[in-house]
Amino acid sequence: MFEDERERSETGSIDRRRMLQTLGAGGAVVVAGCLGDLDGGSNESDADIQLLTMGVGDNIEGFFDENNTAFEEEHDVSLEFTSVTWDNAKQTVNNRVDGGQAPDVARWPARWIPQLVGKDALEPLDDLMQGEFYEQFYEGMAEGCKYEGSYYGVPWASSNKCLFYNKDVFEAAGLDPENPGLDTWDDMLDAATTITNNADTPALGLAGAEAIETGSQYYHYHWSHGADLIDEEGQPVVNSEAGVQALTFYTDLHQEHGVTQSSPLSSTRQDIRQLFENGSLGMVIAHVYAGLNIQEGDADFDFGIVQVPKGPEGRYSLNTVDTLAVLSQSDAKELAHDLIEFYYDEERRFQYSSNKGFMPVVQSVGERDHFTESKVWAPFIEAGQYARARPKLSNFSEFNNRVVLAIQEALGGQKTPKEALDSAQSELEEMMG
Repeated sequence: MFEDERERSETGSIDRRRMLQTLGAGGAVVVAGCLGDLDGGSNESDADIQLLTMGVGDNIEGFFDENNTAFEEEHDVSLEFTSVTWDNAKQTVNNRVDGGQAPDVARWPARWIPQLVGKDALEPLDDLMQGEFYEQFYEGMAEGCKYEGSYYGVPWASSNKCLFYNKDVFEAAGLDPENPGLDTWDDMLDAATTITNNADTPALGLAGAEAIETGSQYYHYHWSHGADLIDEEGQPVVNSEAGVQALTFYTDLHQEHGVTQSSPLSSTRQDIRQLFENGSLGMVIAHVYAGLNIQEGDADFDFGIVQVPKGPEGRYSLNTVDTLAVLSQSDAKELAHDLIEFYYDEERRFQYSSNKGFMPVVQSVGERDHFTESKVWAPFIEAGQYARARPKLSNFSEFNNRVVLAIQEALGGQKTPKEALDSAQSELEEMMG
């Protein structure tokens, strides 16, 4: 998803060869037919198959227009294509499923799988995810679509994280911009301290706002200190000794060391990414979009990209996978499989990843020079070996929100990191029964 992917040109008008209708309910744009009320009303579409996705922006609308037309002609069918804004995506999906108006095929974050499986809304795709079709994917991408022993989707897109640094800021602070020495968290802190003492630019972007992405930023620290979020039985374990050490380090970056921007508690991940893209920040953990945006913009500074620093127990790059799924309500399951296989033609996958700015999920695409020889892309391809996904929980949003509150309590000095995580652990235990 990606909450991650929603950041770069995720909105935009769609100009299609067919009648276009913009619907206020769910913020959807529909091509070829009318879905009626996306909050669960009647579905008057006479299309042979429906494809629902999220966040089609100007940079990718032509890809879908061209390929949806090609699929219709190849199979002699009509395809109804709907793009829903990310702000309304989850509500729209749940409303359509609950109202018996689910699409045939849909793309969404893999973290939604548990909730939708709980509604018996998804068709297992184990028969499809085998042999040559399965082997084309990076293993971590494919496994990101697996839940309770079955595949409930095919990996559609992925994003992970690296550490960006501003070479001009490093040079101004007396650091070597070509050999930044940012292998560990302590290395990062040393560089941030040097920048704070010798340059006018804030050294490090730290997310602390009340937003889902605050968890995404923090989990790198949590995991690399040897902490986890849940145990093998799916029960919360956020307040382990390692977890307290991780949150203490995260909090101290602002409270003790003063190496962050001035207001982490009001800063979302998007805020600190944009600060970096504007040349107003020394370092930030971000997706590939940051580099692509800088290259496409008017920035007048140079930047470098290294792996997310490692902690006492290793290095992790938070990996988010979006999946393409078949809905149980579909009356066109065979055609749905045809549509999925159509979109996994290697050239189509290359077009999508290169135009959209998502990590390739197909290995042969990721091995192309476009990615491996790119200053921006190559570090993110390398980061695949450090990929780690958030746990699949039917109530992960609520789980994550409670962890974010603990981060805010510690970062704002309302509680010690241990007190904040102990409180979160107690409430999460109650929440998860």
